[in-house]
Amino acid sequence: MQREYPDLPWCRYADDGLVHCRTLEEAEVLKATLQKRLAECGLEMHPDKTRIVYCKDRGRKGKYPNTSFDFLGYTFRPRKAKSRKRNSVFLSFTPAVSNAALNSMRRKIWELHLCNWT
Repeated sequence: MQREYPDLPWCRYADDGLVHCRTLEEAEVLKATLQKRLAECGLEMHPDKTRIVYCKDRGRKGKYPNTSFDFLGYTFRPRKAKSRKRNSVFLSFTPAVSNAALNSMRRKIWELHLCNWT
C-alpha cells in the first residue's frame, strides 16, 4: 500500500483492513489490485466482508446501496450528531458499538448471574 498507493489513508488490524478512497472508480481499481496481489500470495478476500461503502454525511449526499460497515466491534454509519458550537443537529459518519458486540456484552453480563449476588 505504501509503495503503490501512498496517498490513500488505510488502517489494518490483524486480517481486517480499511482503505479510504475518493471515488467509486478508485475503490474498484484498488479492490481488483488487492485481490490480484492476495491471489499471488495464495490468499483471498472474504466475499461477504469485502465491499465498497459510501461514507454518507452532510457533505456527501449521494445515494449508494452500502452506507455502513462493521469494523473491530463498531458499526460505522450515518448518524445525527449535535454541534457544540452552533447547538444544531447535523448528519455525520460516526462509529458506535455494533449490535453483535452489544449482544456479546449482554450475554457475558447475564452469565455472571448478578441478580444472585448479595
